[in-house]
Amino acid sequence: TNLEIYKLLVEDVRDARKARRELSNVFTTLNLAGIGALGFLSSANGLPNPVLFTLCALALTFTCAIWRTSNSYYTVLLAAKYKNIYAIEDDLGVHPIRDEWQSITGKRRTMKWWSLERAMPVLFIIGYAMFFAVHVGGWDVAGSLNALVDGAAGALRSAGVPI
Repeated sequence: TNLEIYKLLVEDVRDARKARRELSNVFTTLNLAGIGALGFLSSANGLPNPVLFTLCALALTFTCAIWRTSNSYYTVLLAAKYKNIYAIEDDLGVHPIRDEWQSITGKRRTMKWWSLERAMPVLFIIGYAMFFAVHVGGWDVAGSLNALVDGAAGALRSAGVPI
């Protein structure tokens, strides 16, 4: 019956959401361990080998790309599952899941295209790029930040804002 299929689909959505959450936990753990490894490789007690550091940073960046792709896959998969659930709700004449989603959509509308789960792989990649720029490329972070602050202060002074 449609009710049995509905129950099965709702359970399937729950399982897919759980799998996505567990996959994100694995990738988060892997990247946190990777940050520790990069920190060790760049320390005085580590292995001051820029090639090894670079390969490690590239491998971690690649895992973030896989993580982001996996997130996108689960987003598409869940959208298809919800579409099927909504169709069965139409047949059943009740819409509990659709109604619940619509009641929270207004609160989430501003966050529709951003979520921590989607942002994490990108944030890790940015972190690896900055770590690489500092430890292999010799980027002077303090000098860059000072120049940024001086530029912002100059712009504020030009606009007549007292500093």
